[in-house]
Amino acid sequence: MREREEIKQLLEMLGLMADEINKILVEATKSLKGDAEEILAKLEEKDLVIDRMENEIDSKCLRILALYQPEADILRTVTMAMKINNDLERIGDHAINIAERGVTIGGTLPENIFKKLEQMSGVTKAMLSDVITAFIARDSASAKSVVSKDDEVDALMKEIINLSLFGEDAKSMEREKALAVTSAARELERIADLITNICEDIVYMTDGINIRHSGK
Repeated sequence: MREREEIKQLLEMLGLMADEINKILVEATKSLKGDAEEILAKLEEKDLVIDRMENEIDSKCLRILALYQPEADILRTVTMAMKINNDLERIGDHAINIAERGVTIGGTLPENIFKKLEQMSGVTKAMLSDVITAFIARDSASAKSVVSKDDEVDALMKEIINLSLFGEDAKSMEREKALAVTSAARELERIADLITNICEDIVYMTDGINIRHSGK
């Protein structure tokens, strides 16, 4: 059926968008170590590409809804795709915010704090990759397993905040830079929260069950 082909194309478009956002997240994390202004300028250009991709996906969703009378499962898929599309765009915005914090930090971050941020970013990046794989495969079990990783992100955020504001390194860091570090960690935590939202959407899309607010 033509509509099934359209759905396949839609999922591929979301996968490509997620891949681009993952690349932005990697570069944003690097900006915390140095060359932040140069990296931020490049990421702002990529953000325009993400915006175009978001518009194209929205148009694709509306096309499917307008041209066909989707069955319940396809209707749920398209509806969730529109929501996931919006969440992905917001994830890209948070990643850009991290690069902006990198400009404030100016490449003078203590190594142990950068390693924790890098670890936190790595977990978040893996969550994003896994959730898109789960979405394309319509795999609610995998989506639920991604949700469990949010606890690791939360724990790393608390550790980074303690290190930058109250640890030994806090004594040698300017207050503005310490606050930029905590802000970067919070941006990563917000990204993980958005990924968790996507996981909940996948479970609803595949099983018709709303697990939001039901606990991890």
